[in-house]
Amino acid sequence: MATLLRLKRKELGLSAEEVASAIGVKRRMYYYIESDGKYPSRKVEKRLEQFFSIPASELLAEAEKPVT
Repeated sequence: MATLLRLKRKELGLSAEEVASAIGVKRRMYYYIESDGKYPSRKVEKRLEQFFSIPASELLAEAEKPVT
């Protein structure tokens, strides 16, 4: 399932590699976080909040599927 983190990153036109580098984690770790495979440490949450200027609780929430 996609997270709002992925949606926000794509909205800003950033690659996963760019975000991973900016927040100081390996690309693989960022992919795990973005794909709901791993929940980040509080330290990484703070970096995500600072980078995107959005609370981590919102960034890491599941994106709702559009109603069709």
